[in-house]
Amino acid sequence: MATQTAIKPRTHNDYTVGWVCALPKEQTAATAMLDRIHPDLTKPPNDPNTYTLGSIGKQNVVISCLPKGMIGNNSAAIFATQMARTFPSVKVGLMVGIGGGIPPKVRLGDVVISAPAGQYQGVVQWDLGKTEKGGKFRRIGGLNSPPSALLTALTKMETKIRMNGSKIPQYLDDLEKKWPNLVPEYTRSTSLKDPLFVTDSLYRDRGIWQTVFSVLWEGILAFLGILLGWGALASIDHGANGVASSQIKSRDMHVHYGLIASGNQVIKDAGFRDRLNESLGGNVLCVEMEAAGLMNNFPCIVIRGICDYADSQKNDDWQEYAAAVAAACAKELLEYVQPSDLDGECPIKDILGQVLDAVSRTGAIVETVRSRLDQKDDLEILNWITPFEHGPQQSDYFRKRQPGTGQWLLRSAEFQEWLETSKQILFCPGIPGAGKTILTSIVINDLYNRFRGDTTVGIAYVYCNYQQKDEQRVDNLLSSLLKQLAESQSSLPGSVKDLYNQHKQKRIRPSLDEILRVLRSVAMIFSRAFIIVDALDECQVSDNCRARFLSELFILQMHGANIFATSRFIPEILDRFETSVSVEIRAANDDVAKYIEGHVGQLPSIVKENQQLQGEIKAGISEAVDGMYVLS
Repeated sequence: MATQTAIKPRTHNDYTVGWVCALPKEQTAATAMLDRIHPDLTKPPNDPNTYTLGSIGKQNVVISCLPKGMIGNNSAAIFATQMARTFPSVKVGLMVGIGGGIPPKVRLGDVVISAPAGQYQGVVQWDLGKTEKGGKFRRIGGLNSPPSALLTALTKMETKIRMNGSKIPQYLDDLEKKWPNLVPEYTRSTSLKDPLFVTDSLYRDRGIWQTVFSVLWEGILAFLGILLGWGALASIDHGANGVASSQIKSRDMHVHYGLIASGNQVIKDAGFRDRLNESLGGNVLCVEMEAAGLMNNFPCIVIRGICDYADSQKNDDWQEYAAAVAAACAKELLEYVQPSDLDGECPIKDILGQVLDAVSRTGAIVETVRSRLDQKDDLEILNWITPFEHGPQQSDYFRKRQPGTGQWLLRSAEFQEWLETSKQILFCPGIPGAGKTILTSIVINDLYNRFRGDTTVGIAYVYCNYQQKDEQRVDNLLSSLLKQLAESQSSLPGSVKDLYNQHKQKRIRPSLDEILRVLRSVAMIFSRAFIIVDALDECQVSDNCRARFLSELFILQMHGANIFATSRFIPEILDRFETSVSVEIRAANDDVAKYIEGHVGQLPSIVKENQQLQGEIKAGISEAVDGMYVLS
């Protein structure tokens, strides 16, 4: 049996060959081929792979198997990336396991090694491409070449095998001696039958009439095939290229070098298999499911033991033996790999780093282009929701304020409670001319400054104005709130895009109920949402607009939004906010004083030069305004 050794403590940096398997039975065969098994090493907590460590000849090898249930190119790529990071000195890789052969050249129990063939570097991803006009499938892209060190060793091995025969039978004999428990499944036995040929003994075991009947039946089928043009079906019923099963003779295991077709789906159809082979120039020797995922990021050679013909007769009978011959072939290849050849190879982790850098740069470019395209599309959708922009209104009102005013409201206990607690309403009524609109602009500006850069907080507002009747319809008011909340996201919410897609082509506007539904869903995206409405009293009463708008504001509040609203003292509106926290808006004396100070320059020079007179004017105006900015 393989012996444990602890002569020299090894580290992750001592392993230069990565051996990847897709199935546990492949890993078993690989482990059985090790000359020595090494103690396990610790691995990073973020690496889910399991590893078997050992050596073959002069090479230290790390063997690992894809987690159970993970098959296909994409899984293999992720898996190999983890291996390269945990074992940073791995320079070459082997993908070793089972595959489906393309008959009649390749037979069950044979081995196929990926090697450059024509325009391909040994492996082609057959399902990577695009369907063009007329249904024609064109493959795109290519896979990297195997490492030079492995190609050099492969050339040496091919020559040695031609001259002296393969060492695979010897390694299988060693397996029988070292691992007797594996013998029933992992060695060749008489129970393994190749469905593509029938031996003479099979005829001898039959009676004379059975033999005659079989021969006659095959003759009839052959005649019908010629007469009716059934040659295309021959590969399905008799093997590839119309070769009848009785014409294929038994032979020893062969090692083949050439093209392997890799894809993300199992092939179990001889007709599809043969068409695939034909589309690739008739050069395919084997089909499998993991190799293409490794080639670009994990420089490797692929070795496959043939366990089926990728047809309807596909089964598991040959899998263990095929895994064993593939592992034995990999061992033979490694014995021809010279340490000096490996010295010239770049560690796979460095190759991965270059790939990731390139991907990162490409991703940044793609994201920039996508951002520009998305921005254009998003603007179209936002303008479709409503072309009206409240931003210029906000800027205009805020510009008219006297700097430093309005702080009394922002510092009030009522405002602070509204600010810090979800689902709060702060209703701020005031007499005409009290400065409600300017104070609203101050509140909006404070919210934007307070939550600047926080995409989890949504802020939306509307300024009602009786002079803008078209914009004051309830659907337009709610659409404006929806637009502002949606555009504050890094990308438009899916519900908004869906709303657009459902109506744009038909050139119809969404119903009020549809707007309400999407508005509620978007508002709930945010951890906090602030809705500010100025001058509810100027929201039109006709068509039940104001009542419906108020009802929706309260529904948004129930879903988590904070509502700030101003209005004149209108009984109907006061009744709706009867239970809400309320702060009356009045022109505060301090604000009036600051306003006057800001406009002293406009007074006659006799006033500007007389501080006492200025004080008397301030006091007189503050007393006279009685809470109204208009008089100031």
